[in-house]
Amino acid sequence: MKLRIKNVLILAATLSVLSGCGDKTSGMACLGTNNDSLVEGMQDICKAGDAVATKHPAYFCDFNYAIAYNDYNSAMCIYNGAQKKERASKN
Repeated sequence: MKLRIKNVLILAATLSVLSGCGDKTSGMACLGTNNDSLVEGMQDICKAGDAVATKHPAYFCDFNYAIAYNDYNSAMCIYNGAQKKERASKN
């Protein structure tokens, strides 16, 4: 668990350095009480710009920043602030 927290903090620091001017990251990692919760269950706690973990990056990640995938079938990224609407194609 400590390694996972360290990875999230390293990701947040790296993304803030790489993004350059006009950075909109908070510099904070949004973690639950067990320090490894997914943003899906913490939308009322996490703020736009926080580094988060998610199972659904297409709905929660800000694609102006890098996304790091891990061995737990989830991704770490910068939270866009809200869940995007479901993408459905009309046939």
